[in-house]
Amino acid sequence: MNFEEPEKERSFRGRQQLESELKRKGVDFIRFLDVSGLSEEVNRGFHKAILIGILLSRKYIINQLGTVPTDFYEFNEKEHRADELAEWTAEYLQKQGYNAFGQSEKNIGQNGCFNVETKTSVLPHKTIALLAGLGWIGKNNLLITEDYGCAFCMCTVLTDASMDVKTAPLVSPQCGECDICKQICPAHAIMGNTWSKDRNRDGVIDVYRCQACLKCLFHCPWTVRYGKGINDAN
Repeated sequence: MNFEEPEKERSFRGRQQLESELKRKGVDFIRFLDVSGLSEEVNRGFHKAILIGILLSRKYIINQLGTVPTDFYEFNEKEHRADELAEWTAEYLQKQGYNAFGQSEKNIGQNGCFNVETKTSVLPHKTIALLAGLGWIGKNNLLITEDYGCAFCMCTVLTDASMDVKTAPLVSPQCGECDICKQICPAHAIMGNTWSKDRNRDGVIDVYRCQACLKCLFHCPWTVRYGKGINDAN
């Protein structure tokens, strides 16, 4: 006699299959989290989110420390790949009967999720990464993790899929007195202030002056540690 498989087991099995497929496609880390605490204007009415990340190679990081100008090839390639995989994940979930929205650059541009004038996104990937407990917002206004520094490209998917998620505590900034990103910024866009929930983006960086040169990404001490393999024992 066949019995219907419990919903919880079906969803968990589907999640495992999705994780395996994303890793096979080159994703290095995945987080599943609850975003129901955000307003519906921000989460678009979706209560779950999936964060996917692709690491920049150590060789690329080390090479950029002594390269002028920056070689953007690997960064752009992996940014594009993360976007592609977010869109693929949304389609995968839709085929399973769920609603999903991949927050790729193309999609957020077409759906009014990005304000070109203010250079703001309704729900940035790094906000979702913060909620996932992946890391903290650095003085360079980038998401920083202990294991990889800023050396990764991210994209996110919003969904109503039934899946188990964990709530992670907010990681406090660990930049301390370091202001290398401020010193290295050729546009003098970084102010050297520590991020907090009460300090908005404009108190951390002047995005209108930022040249997106990525020097603050490569020279962040946490990124350098990753590039040199110092964190391998952790």
